[in-house]
Amino acid sequence: MHENQRKPQHKIFSQNHFKRFDTTATETIPIRMIISISVVAAIAVMVAIGFQNLQTTASEHELENQCRTLQSSLYTLISGGVARDLDEGEAPGGTTRVQTFTLPNNLIYLAFGVDPNPENNGRLITGLTNNGNVIAYQVSGGGKQVFWLSQDMIPFREGYFHDNRWDVHEDQGLILLTAGTTTLVFELVKRNHNQYILIHATDTVEP
Repeated sequence: MHENQRKPQHKIFSQNHFKRFDTTATETIPIRMIISISVVAAIAVMVAIGFQNLQTTASEHELENQCRTLQSSLYTLISGGVARDLDEGEAPGGTTRVQTFTLPNNLIYLAFGVDPNPENNGRLITGLTNNGNVIAYQVSGGGKQVFWLSQDMIPFREGYFHDNRWDVHEDQGLILLTAGTTTLVFELVKRNHNQYILIHATDTVEP
């Protein structure tokens, strides 16, 4: 063979070279997997937040509609109703309105006659706000919503049942805390020439 004709040279890779190549590929796969998992997790979080916001908005809208329906109903009660005299044990019942509320699962409270969280600290208290001319509610993830009622509106009072009839708690509104369907009776009553909208219900919030 002529000395200028050289045999083709074949690269010979050592076993250590393949090990280095395989190690690099093995390290790349977990990094890509971690990035993919992170992206999927971020998308899932964004979807969850969006769903929660939609649920909050829908619940607030639902409660607003129910409160406005009640408000309209009570205006007709006030304009044409007859009040029961609470000082007369045998007095006939006053004019009433009945409304069924569908309260969402994320309800924190729905209150009549009182803002139960005036300090916005999550601690609920009973009593009266604006002499009972108010409706307030809040759902999880949302802010407090308040209906300040006209002074022409007769104030709300929580009721209590004794001597086989409903009477008013003079200094308390009613606070609902439980989700689900609740039917309330609102009765026009009077005592000492003061008229109230007596709610035939008693809450569990301590004074």
